[in-house]
Amino acid sequence: MKRARSNGSLGEAAKAKIVIISGGHLFHDMYTSFLAPVLPLLIEKFALSYAAAGFLSVLMRLPSLLSPVVGSWADRRSLKYIVIVSPALTAIAMCLMGTASSYFGLAALAILAGASSTCFHVPAPVLLKAVAGKRPGAAMSLFQVGGELSRTIGPLVVLCAVSWWTLAGLYRLIPLGVGTSLLLHWAFQDLPRAHAAEDTADGRSRIAEVLCCEWPFFAALFGILVCKSFSASVVAAFLPVYLTAQGKSLWLAGSALSLLQAAAIAGVFITGTLSDKIGCKNMLLCLTIATPASMLLFIYSSGWALLAALVMLGLTAFSSTPVILSLIQQRYPAFPATANGMYMMISFMLGSLTVLLAGRLSDSVGIVSALKICACCSLLGLPFLFLLNRKK
Repeated sequence: MKRARSNGSLGEAAKAKIVIISGGHLFHDMYTSFLAPVLPLLIEKFALSYAAAGFLSVLMRLPSLLSPVVGSWADRRSLKYIVIVSPALTAIAMCLMGTASSYFGLAALAILAGASSTCFHVPAPVLLKAVAGKRPGAAMSLFQVGGELSRTIGPLVVLCAVSWWTLAGLYRLIPLGVGTSLLLHWAFQDLPRAHAAEDTADGRSRIAEVLCCEWPFFAALFGILVCKSFSASVVAAFLPVYLTAQGKSLWLAGSALSLLQAAAIAGVFITGTLSDKIGCKNMLLCLTIATPASMLLFIYSSGWALLAALVMLGLTAFSSTPVILSLIQQRYPAFPATANGMYMMISFMLGSLTVLLAGRLSDSVGIVSALKICACCSLLGLPFLFLLNRKK
């Protein structure tokens, strides 16, 4: 596998691998994005409350609690095979939700999809860093563009599938996920099976070192992710439900979700590349301030102003991910997957809790008031950002 050139540019083989793994991110996350658009249909089919519907998103995030363990294992053993297999497993789990006969079946499939997603997202940035050389920010941006693009086309794909084949016919989309896994296997077959960290510490020692020595860094990330969870996670989970509750059609609701994610594509591409120039910390400060403002603007807008606010929210709320991933890969070169696993655990745990809280609030005070409360809560993360400048 070719490494980055000395002048910081990438070889053709490296560029191809970055594009392929970013494409794998696109098709993998396309399947996980199916849940929000079909949630109104699942609510109707199983007579679910908002809390029960939101709990499906929580169950998909639940396996992320094991992200540090997955990362520690990936640092010491094989990275590529768990990344390769994940798109096929996620496709199977998400597409079979259409044939589930009970809420228990939906829950089991959500957990399986979440476990597969965790196994993809924790080591994939490490594979990407291995071929990105001195351009980690740009590579992480392209990787994240794939993820955001998936959430742009995903709602349209699943709504078309439901229109053509009904909810029970989603299984017809499984072969695309299997094909993605085969493409990843072909692209990374020359990568060594083992990609172990140089140190000999076991997994628990490595996790303890990250937690104890770098607590200011992860405390700062906690604040950044509080802001992101109460804005991006809640809106992504409940935007179709919010719009259909206001009398909008399912197609319009799904299109609005696609518009949100389309704006996120531009956001992650700009921020990851820009962070290579102005620094990750400065970029994160701008995003942490802009995201709550965009959320509040979205809540109090209507008509065409609502669409403009939705675009602004997409540009800011989802854009911190490539910056954080780049910062982590630069800060922890010895055991990057373990550190990334810690970040993934905090991110998905906060996202799960806020989505569940938003669901309960929606049952109690209505979904409009719940979104207003979440917008105010997103401001709570701002003070934590200043810990990012603290040393070890």
